[in-house]
Amino acid sequence: MKKIKVGYLSLVKGSWINERLAGQRAEALKMLSELDIEPVDCGGLIQNEAQAAEAVEHFASSSVDCLLIHFLTFALGACAPSAAKKLGVPVIFWSVPEPPMRGGRLQANSFCAANMNAHALWRMGLRYSFVYGDNDSVREKLCGKFLVVRAIRELARLRIGSVGGRVPGFYTSNYDELGLCAKFGVETEKITLLEVVDKARKILEGSKEPVCAAADKVRVRDVTAEELRKLKALYQALAETAEKYRLSTFALRCWPDVNDIYGLGICGLIGMLNESGCITACEGDVLGAVAMKLAQWLTDGAVPFFCDWIAFDERENTGVVWHCGAAAPALCPAGCSPQFCKSSIIDGGGVKGVTCEFPLKPGRVTMLRLGETREQGKYRLFAAAGTALDTDQILRGNPLNVKFDRRIPEMVDTVIENGIEHHYVVVHGDIMDKLRLFAKWMDLEIL
Repeated sequence: MKKIKVGYLSLVKGSWINERLAGQRAEALKMLSELDIEPVDCGGLIQNEAQAAEAVEHFASSSVDCLLIHFLTFALGACAPSAAKKLGVPVIFWSVPEPPMRGGRLQANSFCAANMNAHALWRMGLRYSFVYGDNDSVREKLCGKFLVVRAIRELARLRIGSVGGRVPGFYTSNYDELGLCAKFGVETEKITLLEVVDKARKILEGSKEPVCAAADKVRVRDVTAEELRKLKALYQALAETAEKYRLSTFALRCWPDVNDIYGLGICGLIGMLNESGCITACEGDVLGAVAMKLAQWLTDGAVPFFCDWIAFDERENTGVVWHCGAAAPALCPAGCSPQFCKSSIIDGGGVKGVTCEFPLKPGRVTMLRLGETREQGKYRLFAAAGTALDTDQILRGNPLNVKFDRRIPEMVDTVIENGIEHHYVVVHGDIMDKLRLFAKWMDLEIL
């Protein structure tokens, strides 16, 4: 993925310049150059509006994705608001601790500068955030904020293939196509199941055996060789479809049609797509696919799990999330092997493959859901953090027991009283702070 460009604007006030500032600036740039970003330097210590205007032109011509304003001292109040408005990108204020106070003149007044400029951007309704500290203490905080900037940029480039629409009766998979594009820049391509299945059948009829490298690594329990061939052919068909329509993500109508017209349950196929990096939500849930991509970006590459929340225990403060066998094998815990199985659900169970079954691995996790509000064009984000526990195969498919940080009764009330959609994304890693910042910058209600 292409690195984000970060405009670095080092602000000072002329009457506060001293011999240490050039060194601080150089050290900050060195630290930024070590991160997974492309810093774009303003060129020096910026003291006035004219110098700031030149820097902004440079940032604009470089198409920066984010503006990092480093208050090395107090700074004039016009530079930051003007730069933020003209560039129209997220802004991060960075203020430094005050040097030791030993009875002399105030030396930096950096936090006061950030405070003053935060007020200006707040009044203007512009997107900003804040870090405080020296290079070492802000490094990790900046990395998290840069991941949010990258996610916002990549959303505006995202194209999702909606294959077959949503499954019957699942109103939670409905979405406003134009609203999604207007808000986030996400485009959807409507694709019929007939087109994809027809491609798969032609692949099966061809002289070459269909290929899916991810499937070759999964142990087979009770599916037939023909079912595996059909899974691989459908995988190849979707790969060709992604190339044709310039897609990186799918939302698949996985039932009932594919089971009927192709004779295959495609849970395992969805797991293979996610394992291979083509993020895919089942049951036609486009907003679920968007949330999966968001989780992947904010964890810097973790594989997300698309699931239902099916049970909870108030005494233990745990909840079980599950889906029927569409998890990526990368989510399997050490010492356990994913298995291709007959579906436990389709046609009463044990009739058709293919599911990929195993319990998910333990560790810190975040559960999230992106959805629409009742107000047209508005969106909301549900988020909850917890610790995934060692989980046995308590159900067929992909179960995971999570001990949540918030009290289960509060979570249940939030979900039911606010009508949260029943599909969730669970991803390994605690990204709550990043989700809060994403919601703030994108003007989303957060629950």
